[in-house]
Amino acid sequence: MDQAYRERLDRMFSPRSVAVIGAGETPDKVGHAIMDSIVTGGYPGPVYPIHPRHREILGHRVYRDLESLPEIPDLAVVALNQRATVEMTRRLSELGVAGASVIAGGYSEMGPDGTELQKLLKKAAGDMPIVGPNTLGFLNARASLNVTFYPRVLRPGHVSFLSQSGGIGLGIKGRADDEGLGLAKWIGVGNRVNLEFHTLLEYFKEDSQTRVIGIFVEGSSNPKALMERIAAITPHKPVVVYKGGLGEQADRVTVTHTGAAAGMDEIWLGALKQAGAQMVCSCSEMVAVCKALSYGKAPRGKRLGIFTHTAGPSIVAWDVLQKEPGCALADLRDDTLRRVAEILGPSVPVVYKNPVDGAAGAFMPQPFHDIAEAMLRDPSVDALLAIFCEHKNWVYPSDALIELAGKYPQPIIACFIGTLSKIAPDRERLHNAGVPTYVLPEEAALGLRALLRRVGLD
Repeated sequence: MDQAYRERLDRMFSPRSVAVIGAGETPDKVGHAIMDSIVTGGYPGPVYPIHPRHREILGHRVYRDLESLPEIPDLAVVALNQRATVEMTRRLSELGVAGASVIAGGYSEMGPDGTELQKLLKKAAGDMPIVGPNTLGFLNARASLNVTFYPRVLRPGHVSFLSQSGGIGLGIKGRADDEGLGLAKWIGVGNRVNLEFHTLLEYFKEDSQTRVIGIFVEGSSNPKALMERIAAITPHKPVVVYKGGLGEQADRVTVTHTGAAAGMDEIWLGALKQAGAQMVCSCSEMVAVCKALSYGKAPRGKRLGIFTHTAGPSIVAWDVLQKEPGCALADLRDDTLRRVAEILGPSVPVVYKNPVDGAAGAFMPQPFHDIAEAMLRDPSVDALLAIFCEHKNWVYPSDALIELAGKYPQPIIACFIGTLSKIAPDRERLHNAGVPTYVLPEEAALGLRALLRRVGLD
């Protein structure tokens, strides 16, 4: 990607000003929802709604047409029907707008006539990059910009998503919000008139705000370029892929969605694995994996220490982790086990081994801290999974894990079994300290497994 085009994408995704063409006055209009998203997201720059009849929308002066604007915007969001959009795109390109988000459907997903219309749209765009058509739009949480037509509060972070489905993309965004995962950019790629997956991946590769890339893909018009780009990125940044459109009749569904054929399952999945992508099978797994990769650090090896005061979750976590090639439970040294026995005392009837089950002796923060530290001091432990259960009368051992995360080089994953609402304040502190935190052992294990797959890369 040449520097001039990269700078153009920078202006598009981090614009100094935004025009919304077809901005609506009433909440039932897509153009109004886009304005609502911009306002709700807290975008600080000038916003120029354009409509021939309205005077004001959500506190912003409305302009009659492009010629009335006080400046050429960096970004234009086009909320017109599919035919009017083609002509408007041509005018935006001629005006010198950096980039556009085209919302309307009715293009290649609609068969031969729509495909011809999409060709006209591409020609009208010229060298102006377009997100879409047939898209929800995009957001840049780190710029407080949301130009989708779904108003959302933005949580800045370092994970960027590309989604071929608006609905799946929203599912990932919602789950990320629930799990305390911050985003950098989220792009609904739609029909990809001139911004293909591989182009956006190349952009994310050099994007300093993006540390982890997540993709929901149904199909691609250039799968070879997609795989080559993923292979070039994965040694430097993790790429996590959720492939939709599996099964014998997948093409029947996907072609009428975003105009993309799903392709043969075995070829897709094999190529993605060979390219170094981490594969997931659901929105929740996507968020669990991206959370660990965003907040955690890669271990030096795959020998694990598991610490719990309730054995069941450690068994479930190990069921997941043992499937990772090379992963093993660390053989704790005798002096480590003696230290654990000393901390617990003679009244706690447990077997001293890894996983370490502290039972009733590990409910309180100080013994929890001391046992976790004993395990981290053991040179056989490359990573620690610490499990604790929410209780009305017990505090989370968050301070202990935060202190240990700053003191020892091994990654720590916290599994605080309980409710999302109660864990939220502690979870933010833990994430800021580099401790990915979960409420379910299966998801904690998926996150830790994702970190294990970065051994030798990060």
